[in-house]
Amino acid sequence: MTQVTPARPTPFTALLAGYVTGRVSDDAMARFDDLFEDTSASAQERLAFARFYLDVLATGDVAEALPAPDEVGGILSAIQA
Repeated sequence: MTQVTPARPTPFTALLAGYVTGRVSDDAMARFDDLFEDTSASAQERLAFARFYLDVLATGDVAEALPAPDEVGGILSAIQA
């Protein structure tokens, strides 16, 4: 018999699932959405931020602990330097 193991959700899927189930607030999701709209982040950087957001939210921190879109550009510049 073949055993099927469940796949780990991507950080994007986990964020969306958390939002749909109420574990991720509207404010946190809006901040994450702003990241996609307001920066020129690469796919890898966006994935890294999704993981970071999940980590912050898992520790119980509030959405205000997440970087605002205008802070993301500086963070990305520091990472790329």
